[in-house]
Amino acid sequence: MTQIDGRRLMYRRLTVPCCLTCNCIDLSPVEERVKAAFSEGFDAFKQLDRRDLFIWLGKIYYGLVYRESFKPRHVREQDGERLVPEEHLRSIAFHHFLLQAAAGLVRWEPEFPGPASFHFFECLDHEDPLRRFDYMDDLLLPMLGLRMGTIGVVCVLQDWGRSEGVQQPHLVAARGMKLHPTQFREAYGRLSYITKASWKDKMHSVIGGKDVVTVLAGPPGEFAGSFIVQDFALVMASLWDVPVETIYKDGYSYSTLYDIQADRPNIASDHDVIFRAPHGHAGLWPAHHVDLNVSGMHPTVGTEREGQE
Repeated sequence: MTQIDGRRLMYRRLTVPCCLTCNCIDLSPVEERVKAAFSEGFDAFKQLDRRDLFIWLGKIYYGLVYRESFKPRHVREQDGERLVPEEHLRSIAFHHFLLQAAAGLVRWEPEFPGPASFHFFECLDHEDPLRRFDYMDDLLLPMLGLRMGTIGVVCVLQDWGRSEGVQQPHLVAARGMKLHPTQFREAYGRLSYITKASWKDKMHSVIGGKDVVTVLAGPPGEFAGSFIVQDFALVMASLWDVPVETIYKDGYSYSTLYDIQADRPNIASDHDVIFRAPHGHAGLWPAHHVDLNVSGMHPTVGTEREGQE
């Protein structure tokens, strides 16, 4: 996992302070149910209880942010400014509040869809563990993308189901095929961009009770916003780890998922396929270090042109 400061962290080494009650009594049963569904495969994972998914993914997101709040922004100033300032933790306090559902202290009405949107994508698998896993999130927007073997999920933690009905052609195509790692990053990038473009903060009524408090969700609101191709290209350049000029030119960006002109998905056969950056000699992440001029042995797939919007 890539941290805010660019340093890498093995997922299994990601630990945060937690009391025994939270870890062993409240969260452990959720994690066991997620583990069992993961072991059964993509279809079983999609059928997981939405409350369990929200708690599990929400715990990962908040845990990462909380852990990085311990780190100094500058290594030489151990007692100075934090990598994640305390005021940012306060800004996501409501998310921490919702996570108390794990202990049965918080509930929401209506129960469906709950606090989050979930977008599921079946992915190509690989025997190498390092190629089976990917994680992305956004510090300023409560969302994350997680790929584990055949299972890919993008979760917007506090949009109350608002984005689940989005029908952008590229995302529709992505839901109908098995995604290459490069393509899963595009699916996450598209959902990240359009979520930011349409984001509106909501106020929620909270009703106190003797043993549990209830959050009244209210209607999720309209999902609408502008799609500016150049701005979206900047998002994908970061996720694919390439200069933006290699994927954007003359008002056009490029897609690994869907060919609008031919009205067809762009299907990759396996992990070994490399998607090319259309302007340059490199591949897109995870092949962004491959010089395709000297690596003709690699099977490559072109990216499809996406017009101005």
